[in-house]
Amino acid sequence: MTPLTARRYLESLARNGQLTAKGLDFALHRIGVFPDAANWKRFADRLLLWAGILLLLASVVFFFAFNWNELHRFTKISLVVLPLVISSSMMAYTGIERAAGKAWLGAGVVLTGVLLAVIGQIYQTGADSELLFAGWALLALPWVVIARAPWVWLFWLVLLNTSLALFLVGRFDIWMVLIYSDAIFWGPLLLNALALLLWEFYWPRIAWMRARYAPRFIVFLAAVAATGLGVSWWFLVKRTGWQLMHYAPIAYLPWLFLTVWYYRTRRKDIVPLVASALSCIAVLTAGLISGMFGKKYLDVTSFFVIGAVVAAMTAAAAIWLRHTSSKWAKARGVGDA
Repeated sequence: MTPLTARRYLESLARNGQLTAKGLDFALHRIGVFPDAANWKRFADRLLLWAGILLLLASVVFFFAFNWNELHRFTKISLVVLPLVISSSMMAYTGIERAAGKAWLGAGVVLTGVLLAVIGQIYQTGADSELLFAGWALLALPWVVIARAPWVWLFWLVLLNTSLALFLVGRFDIWMVLIYSDAIFWGPLLLNALALLLWEFYWPRIAWMRARYAPRFIVFLAAVAATGLGVSWWFLVKRTGWQLMHYAPIAYLPWLFLTVWYYRTRRKDIVPLVASALSCIAVLTAGLISGMFGKKYLDVTSFFVIGAVVAAMTAAAAIWLRHTSSKWAKARGVGDA
C-alpha cells in the first residue's frame, strides 16, 4: 500500500467514525505523510540549491542584456564559457547521481543555449530562431541522456516543441503550402504523442521515469498540439490546396479517445482527463464559431449562444470529472478494505 493510498484509507475511516482525529493525526505521522525534521531539512536543501542555480543563470542572462554594447566579443564568449566549465566541473565533482550534480547539469544545459545565442548575436550568423533551438537540443542531448532525470528530458522536449513551433510560424506563408504543405500542422501532435507513448512504455521498466508530473506535462503539450490541429481543421479545411487538413479528425479523435481511455481505466490520473476535456471544449467551440460566423450570424445573440454553450460544456466536463474521481475513490476504498 502506497503512502497516498494509506492516507486516503485512513481518512475514509475517520469520515466513517472508525478513527478519531487524534488517531488519524498519529497514523499520518507514522506513515510519513506529515514531514519530520529530516524531511524539512532535505526540502530546504533542495529548495535553496535550485534557487541558487536559477539565480546564477538569471544573473548571466541579465548581465549580458545590460552590458552587451560595452563588452568585447571575446569577453562575451568567455563570460558564458566560464560558467559552463564551472557547471561541468561541479557536476563531475559532486556526481551525477546526487541532486547537486543534476542541478549543475541542468545549469550546463541552459548555458549551452545561452552560448549559442551569444555566438549568433556576435557573428550574426543569420540562422533562424528554430535552428537555434534545434541546435540547442542537439548539443544538450548527451547531457540529457546521462542525467536520467525526468525534468531534464521534459526541458529537452520543450526545446524540440519550441523549435517546431517557430518553424511553423516562420513558414506560415504561401511557400509553406507550395513546398511543405499542410502536413506540418500534424508535426507537434505526432511529436508529443510519440514522446508520451515512449514514456508510458518505459514507465514500469525504468525507475527514474516514474515521476507523476512527467506524463502529465507531456499530455499537456500533446493537448495543446491536438487542440491547435482541431481548431485549424474548422477554419482551414475549406481552403484550396489544404488536402491533408481534411484528415485532421483522423488524428485528433483517436488521440482524444486513447488519452481518455488510458488515463481513465488504466493509469487513473485526473490531470490528463482535465487536459482532454479542455481540448474538446476548445475544438467544439471553434466549430461553433466557424459555423455561426460562416453563415454571417454576427449579432449579439451569437455571442450569448457561444457563451452559454461553453458554460454548458464546462459544467458537463466538471460533472464527468467529479464522477470519475468519486468512482476511483470508492474503488480504492473497497480494494483497500
